[in-house]
Amino acid sequence: MGRTHVDVEIENFADTVLRKAAGNGHKRVRRVTIRALADTGSALLCLHRDTIRRLGLTHFQSARVRTASGEVDRRIYGTARITILGRQCSADVMEIPDDVSPLVGYIPLEALDLVVDPRKRKVVRNPESGGKYTLDLL
Repeated sequence: MGRTHVDVEIENFADTVLRKAAGNGHKRVRRVTIRALADTGSALLCLHRDTIRRLGLTHFQSARVRTASGEVDRRIYGTARITILGRQCSADVMEIPDDVSPLVGYIPLEALDLVVDPRKRKVVRNPESGGKYTLDLL
């Protein structure tokens, strides 16, 4: 099986809230678009320090993380607004080293009702939802 990448637009959530509350008088919304690996074995949205800095996200905690290389401490930032295939959700962001590809984990994928199609090597709208954005509350 190959790797599946997807384009992700990421915004500073606080900027979007302030802009909406203040109207167009608020400063611009810090935003980036990246190509990330859709990784169903990872939980969070994982970005490089430079991308996190450009977005102006705030560090709020650290966590012990199990990786293929062993356990490490990682910094977690919040909150980003992400858009994939026209769908949006809010997500915390974990900092990763520059030699690791940015990742979109299973939590944001599920929040967006998106799945990885391994044959086509694409992220797609969940076919079980009939193309409609659907969330499980069960």
